Amino acid sequence: MSDTAKNEAELPLNAQKKIFKENGVQRSIEALHASFKDSRCFTKYAAFLVNGEEIVNEATLDQWLIETEWFIKDMKQLLSLEYHKFWSTIVYNGSTLESIVSFMQNAVPFYVLPVLQTLENVRVAPLYTTAHTLVFKVICRLTDARESETCWMEEDFYGKLIYKNFIITVPFLFDMITVYGRDNKEQIGKILESILKLQPKYNQDLKHGLSYLLNAFNIIQTRCETDLIDANVSESTLNDLTLYAEDCCSILVQLVAISPSLRQICSELNVEFAISNFYDNVLIVLYRNIVDVNKDSRYLNHLNDMRVELLETFRSILSVQLSKILESSGDGLLAADKFISILTECLANSTFVGDYKNLYDIDDDLAIVQLGYKSVDQVKYDFIQKAYAKETVHKKRSRPAAPKRMAEVEPESFNDHERPSVQDEKQSAELEQRIEQNVQHILELLPDMDVRKVRKAVCSYDNVEEAVSFLLESGETSASAKREEEPIIPTDPLDEFYLRTGIDRLNIYDGDEFDVMVNDKVKGIIKKGKGMPGQPRTLNELLDDKSHLKQTRQFYRQYDVIAENDVNDDEYDDSFDAMAESESRHVRASKGGRNVTLLVDDELDNESDSDDEPEPDQEANRTVPLAFCENPELARKRYEEKLHSKYLRRHGSDATGPKTADVRGKPKGQGQDSKVLLNRRHKNENKALSGNHNRKQGANFKRSRGMMPS
Repeated sequence: MSDTAKNEAELPLNAQKKIFKENGVQRSIEALHASFKDSRCFTKYAAFLVNGEEIVNEATLDQWLIETEWFIKDMKQLLSLEYHKFWSTIVYNGSTLESIVSFMQNAVPFYVLPVLQTLENVRVAPLYTTAHTLVFKVICRLTDARESETCWMEEDFYGKLIYKNFIITVPFLFDMITVYGRDNKEQIGKILESILKLQPKYNQDLKHGLSYLLNAFNIIQTRCETDLIDANVSESTLNDLTLYAEDCCSILVQLVAISPSLRQICSELNVEFAISNFYDNVLIVLYRNIVDVNKDSRYLNHLNDMRVELLETFRSILSVQLSKILESSGDGLLAADKFISILTECLANSTFVGDYKNLYDIDDDLAIVQLGYKSVDQVKYDFIQKAYAKETVHKKRSRPAAPKRMAEVEPESFNDHERPSVQDEKQSAELEQRIEQNVQHILELLPDMDVRKVRKAVCSYDNVEEAVSFLLESGETSASAKREEEPIIPTDPLDEFYLRTGIDRLNIYDGDEFDVMVNDKVKGIIKKGKGMPGQPRTLNELLDDKSHLKQTRQFYRQYDVIAENDVNDDEYDDSFDAMAESESRHVRASKGGRNVTLLVDDELDNESDSDDEPEPDQEANRTVPLAFCENPELARKRYEEKLHSKYLRRHGSDATGPKTADVRGKPKGQGQDSKVLLNRRHKNENKALSGNHNRKQGANFKRSRGMMPS
């Protein structure tokens, strides 16, 4: 090897130059150049649709085998390229990264891998394993800045290259962890730590990625709260939600397990409470609904695995605070306070707390906190120590053991076989009530007797007579009476509720038909948002709602038709006639604040009075009562008659319309009438001197009356 070639080999890739021949012309260009890329279009990996429940179609299987063989050939070709050609292809050929990412996105999930071994076609599993291995080798070569002594690049240049060209992104890292994190924890952890060290900008990107992952947890929880309200939810919907939750949990679990840096980031984002909340509100809810639909579903094992992994992840993130305390760093006291605060916040999720304290012993952790920093609030410390203490086995009911991996362990809220029966609870309540009645009966007979002693005597003897006899014979100064000075505390209903359901809460609805934490179908309506079911949702719906008219329609319907008076009722006719005769000639009726005088013509025809039968017109006028309001048509007619009579008084009875002064006359040269000349003279004398036609005078008149603004 020449000295020039030897010196070139010792240089990093970003400083090397290579000889490139094109059309017989040689030229020296940079080693990382588009001229050295492999121009082929790399094959994308096709997803293998298998779930263990449906039979794979032969045609689909053959197509997948052919495409996977081409994909394997492309991956082998990529690995065989020289160092500078490999990186030139990665940077300048976009189909290369698309092909690598397509496999990680469409790879068979870890929980479906055993299904590949059960397929009849023996070529499927070896072919998938080969593709899986080759892609991992490509990722290892892609994430290593120094491949050998001669193939390497500077760390600063490498960090900028992969970040600026989007070669390694947060979705790329998440997919890599999901596919390869379980089988290659150590190597994947080294890759992540080296990338974070070479390019610190990935720390901020990973925080955004984890925030997005926590948002996915909230989306799943919202789906569980909305979709699972319906009692007729399908099994396929429950299975899809379970797989969605398992995919999200797998990413978080592997992130925390393989990288201490990511564990620290999770601690900064307060992922601990999100885990406990997701545990109670998603995993337990899904478990309950799947058990109701299908008790033998294999998805129950997935939920149990997620329970165990989330508990381990929670403890790993929580151990970050303990590490700070043991390191005796400056923020150790803050770490101790945060440790106590995290455990306090998680107490809202009772199922999670119960499983966690049964699986792990928290006394050692609390000892580290108290030993490291004694200035921690002792009240909080005692409260947490009591809340997370392991419970002793109860006589009637014991708490279930912590969940175990790959075992169908039912949450504590689902173990019904250990609960006391309804009949036993009823008998216990009746017994307690009978004891209280006997105690009250004895106290009425012996009011000076001690209540505690009376209660013990009633509980010791079968009947009241024997208890009274014992109390009278024993006396107040016995030794047993002196020892029984401790107060009697009645049984707490919340304790009985805890023994029956395993839920420790303080709520007025605990255990009744409205308790949504125990009953799947509660009594009444569960209202969300504003308004009640069946009521208008918007203002337009409220205005369009005319249902209130039905309530008033019956009230106004009785005034629609006025019943006619009975003509044969002589008493009514006589009273009406007397009332009409006694009325005065002038009747005042008020309408709109104005008094209108109605003149009643009381002049009667002598001839009509003498007759036995009145005329029809007079009879109609007599029987028609006064109207509530005047008819507008009659008012308009009366006003028109008034105007017409006024016009006749001015212009005479022979006038057909308003008179107009004739100033035009006959055509010129034919002579004019004296009346026309008089009209012209009158018009000339009375017209305005100026051409404004009295506009200013009219405006001033209106302004003085307030009709125009000043």
